[in-house]
Amino acid sequence: MKYSVNKDNATWRILDGEAVTINNETSFYYSLNQTGTYIWNLLLEKELSLEEIIEKVSIYYQQKKEDIIDDIKKVLDDLAEEKLIEGSFRLIGYPK
Repeated sequence: MKYSVNKDNATWRILDGEAVTINNETSFYYSLNQTGTYIWNLLLEKELSLEEIIEKVSIYYQQKKEDIIDDIKKVLDDLAEEKLIEGSFRLIGYPK
């Protein structure tokens, strides 16, 4: 499964290094932290799989993959649930 920003449903701006996104259907806004913003920017560039996102975040932040998997899945789950990205709504069973 590849993930990408749902450009039809999301409006965004980067303010002080953090992404602020608005769900165009609900008008709710969301502020992403530094890591969430990094993931958001990756998904703006191109569609990526969970494995590709984990790899890029691991390299960028110099962290072990097993230490960041749960946090990345949480960010993706939250963004997908709010329809800000397109992809799976629940990421179950990713091996550690």
